Amino acid sequence: MIISVQGLELLIIDLKSLNTIERVHKELPVGDDLYRHQPIRFELVNQMTTALRGFSQLLNDYQVTNFQLWGSEALSKAINADFIADQIFLKTGIKLNWLSISEETYYRNQAVLVDQQQKKLSNKQNLKYLVGINSGNTTITEFNQQSFLYSTYYSLGPVRIAEDLQSLRQSAPNSVEVLSDYIDSKLSDYKRLLPKEAIDGPSDLILLSSMPLSQMTFKEAHHHTLTAEQFETIFDQVIDASDQFLIEQYGVAETDISLLLPEILLIRKLIHLTQATTLHFSHNTVLDGLAINQAVREGYSKYDFSDQTITAATNMADHYRVEPVHCQLVTKFALHLFDQLKPVHQLTSRDRLLLQVASILHDVGAYVDAHEHYLHSDYIIRHTSIIGLSVHERQIIAAIARYHSATTPSEDLSHFQQLDTSERLLVAKLAAILRLADALDDDRQQKIGQISVSIKSPELIITVYSNENLSFENWEFLYKSQFFEETFGLKPRLKQRSVTAK
Repeated sequence: MIISVQGLELLIIDLKSLNTIERVHKELPVGDDLYRHQPIRFELVNQMTTALRGFSQLLNDYQVTNFQLWGSEALSKAINADFIADQIFLKTGIKLNWLSISEETYYRNQAVLVDQQQKKLSNKQNLKYLVGINSGNTTITEFNQQSFLYSTYYSLGPVRIAEDLQSLRQSAPNSVEVLSDYIDSKLSDYKRLLPKEAIDGPSDLILLSSMPLSQMTFKEAHHHTLTAEQFETIFDQVIDASDQFLIEQYGVAETDISLLLPEILLIRKLIHLTQATTLHFSHNTVLDGLAINQAVREGYSKYDFSDQTITAATNMADHYRVEPVHCQLVTKFALHLFDQLKPVHQLTSRDRLLLQVASILHDVGAYVDAHEHYLHSDYIIRHTSIIGLSVHERQIIAAIARYHSATTPSEDLSHFQQLDTSERLLVAKLAAILRLADALDDDRQQKIGQISVSIKSPELIITVYSNENLSFENWEFLYKSQFFEETFGLKPRLKQRSVTAK
């Protein structure tokens, strides 16, 4: 179940087959309050809890006991978001979990990619953009064939645009021109801020939206697809059309008419920016992606989309000019240590991903200042959206990066107390591993290219293969290994072997 600014949605699905059993949607106009920066009205919160009680009854009828409730990132920004979550729990007994915008994008992407694979849909172009538009946000994700390239988002959506420009449009002689200029101003940095991995050229644009355009009836559409030329023809017809024409000709709901103009102008701009030749409408939602993710977690499916998160982290490291060879080597050592220490740390594959991202990003703070760069790394990671990661996971990764260098959690309790006990232990374990990996290339000279790890309690023996003088590495390793010994109860020992003797 999910609550968003559009309303509530319930999906009952068979995780083994990923077949939908039941899907229910309840509309609620929450965005009107949200984008006027007012608390969500009590009567709307009351309607939420009433709808959730109805959902609960449906779950009981199907004898479903495995369920979760999520809240959209946009709704989490409401002034009274904490009170909404508390009211829901008190009146229904269901805990509300907030999603970040990067998680929503990630889950929607999963749903679309899996749907295309299952239906064996092919796109005309190798490049495709998945564009998610809700009432207040627009996310843009580029894929080359099935390979993730980058993802970005803007605080820009039909309801937000309509609210922002309501007073201006009343006095402006040409509301279309004003709206168009407003959208252009918000997207003016799009090309400049693209990562170097972005590819230019003709593309397919897949629109993920529950807003007016995806609900309209198009005679021209073939299998929920419009060419760019067909879209332009519809645009010309719709832009100055009367409300009655839109209702009769295109089936636009009367309540959605005020949102159609902002959305169609926004999509036209995105078609131009992405050089899209075709526009596809997909009705896959965040819930579909969450269901796929749950099926993977429970072992019913082998889909793995973690490469999107790793690529996003690598793009971020490149943006902050992290030294790539050092970054790759430290990540390689950290993951090897994690894998060999599995009997000791008892952590999960998700924890391994958090370590991998922390290893990639641990030096991003040096872009601000090399002095105490780990503090800047902490700040940058906490304040940057990374696709597939929750806000809380970003806080954990930021803490790991913070403690990879000089300071340890035990010396910095004021910051560390933000996390609960189990998360403190997780950060300590992963930071201790990253510190050892970083010590093996602290001078950035890549004297060590390969390591092997063995546990001979009470020691952890790390054999490094190198023909170089490792006096500095031994000194740095001795210093940084103290926190590892404190965390794991194993004393790390460095053992050198020549490459030829390997």
